[in-house]
Amino acid sequence: MVIAGKDKGVTGKVLDLDAQRILVEGVNRVKRHTKETTGDRGVKVGGIMTVEASIAISNVMLVDEDGKATRLGARKDENGKNVRISRRTGKDI
Repeated sequence: MVIAGKDKGVTGKVLDLDAQRILVEGVNRVKRHTKETTGDRGVKVGGIMTVEASIAISNVMLVDEDGKATRLGARKDENGKNVRISRRTGKDI
């Protein structure tokens, strides 16, 4: 869920993740101008295309199973492995 910016409140599927940037489906749509060329079989490719652009990872939060935004936490399970938990509910993710 996006928590800041022009798409605040929108939820979407994560398409790509970088160290500080994230690409979310349907969020931060921008227009890209590409040179029109002839592709395979004489089909023209190019023009003005609308694509998703990345946003800062600090502007998104994970959505819990009940549809509300939550922060992440960590704890160790009985085997000593780290497990991600929801800070809002305390349940494992």
